[in-house]
Amino acid sequence: MTQQFAIRQIYLKDLSFQAPSGAAIFTREWQPEIKVDIKVAHEALQGGLTEVVLTLSVVARSGGGTAFMIEIMQAGIFQLAGYTPAQLDRELMIKCPTILLPYARESVDTVLMKGRFPALIIDPIDFEANYRG
Repeated sequence: MTQQFAIRQIYLKDLSFQAPSGAAIFTREWQPEIKVDIKVAHEALQGGLTEVVLTLSVVARSGGGTAFMIEIMQAGIFQLAGYTPAQLDRELMIKCPTILLPYARESVDTVLMKGRFPALIIDPIDFEANYRG
């Protein structure tokens, strides 16, 4: 059987933004410590479709306080056929989140702009290394 890979939908599944220090964070020198965590999950749907969810959790601390916390769940519905179970798992855990990452980055930047925080450059994520690790 020939391998088939198709993107059926990409969407923002969930978004949370908090600036717990409020206005006080804007009166301090901006020297943030940024922590980014990622998680990838997938779930089989009907009709040979699979939902893949890339969760980015970003926390910035500056001047002794938490500047902001963001959690983005960027999701996609993918149709994959003709893969062995091992190949399918690799596609779902490496290729699909690689496709979703630019959308998640854009969502993070948009939220930060609305919160009046500087843009954040999220480094490339090696999903293959995470998969092997």
